[in-house]
Amino acid sequence: MPVSPAAAPSKTFSDATRPDLSPGFADVDAAGKAAIIVSAGDYIYVFSPKGKVIAKIAGVSGGLAGTKAGNFYVTDTSHNSVLLYKSDYKTLLATLSDPNEFPVAVSYEETTGIVGVANIVSISNGPGTVSLYAEGKTTPCATVGNPAWVRVYFDAFDSKGRLFVDGEDTAGKTVVGEITGGCKAKTIATLKVGNVIAFPGPVQVTKDDDVAVGDQGGAIYTYKPPERGSLGAPIATTPLTGASDVMAFAFGTTGKDLWTADVGLGVADEYKYPAGGSPVFGITGLTGPDGVVVMPVDIP
Repeated sequence: MPVSPAAAPSKTFSDATRPDLSPGFADVDAAGKAAIIVSAGDYIYVFSPKGKVIAKIAGVSGGLAGTKAGNFYVTDTSHNSVLLYKSDYKTLLATLSDPNEFPVAVSYEETTGIVGVANIVSISNGPGTVSLYAEGKTTPCATVGNPAWVRVYFDAFDSKGRLFVDGEDTAGKTVVGEITGGCKAKTIATLKVGNVIAFPGPVQVTKDDDVAVGDQGGAIYTYKPPERGSLGAPIATTPLTGASDVMAFAFGTTGKDLWTADVGLGVADEYKYPAGGSPVFGITGLTGPDGVVVMPVDIP
């Protein structure tokens, strides 16, 4: 059942108990300057930093990605498309067609304007791919995969235009990969990883271009940028204590915290980063949250 428009999710911690992980963030006016956007049920909820609902978009939910201009993308899986909304949280600016694919995650590259969309599988249950869109275009300029990969789950750009993705290979193991070349990309290059990731989770990149890969079992592993095809061992492990099934996470404005969308618990939680542990703030009452982005975005 979708969340009722009249029933706003409630926060689990009082404002007085929330640590100030992002100095100044909570004091910014909520009318578009700072927000936590959460996709849940058939709604996009826009929360102020203190947990108050300031806007809602009905009839859509999915993976989210923001831009420095304040606009944001959401994957519309059931309609094989990606929607771009304006920073007013109501105006639809564009619909990106993703024919024959099931898009589940999206990422935006500020320098080139390229959009990367992770397609978990095709509509014929074929292998997962990544669709790439040139700036301002609504049809893909390239769609790439890897013969050894059967599913693609999540993706994120770094400051150099490299798109990092994760998924599952033909043996059912979690794999992490890299796509280069933008619209001229040819394949997903599999990267070596120095630890075991039980199940593919969200992918994000820090301001330092470190690659953060989630494990839906309740942890986030952070790696230095890849060298010679390898991410190596994690430089940090962030445990998400009490988490059930984290389908998305987004860094806060200072890089000292992150927000999760936990579909298993129906919550959006804030954790310290990279320390992790128990949530320090949370929003409950959500139906199947599967996307989150913090505005203004923390883009490399």
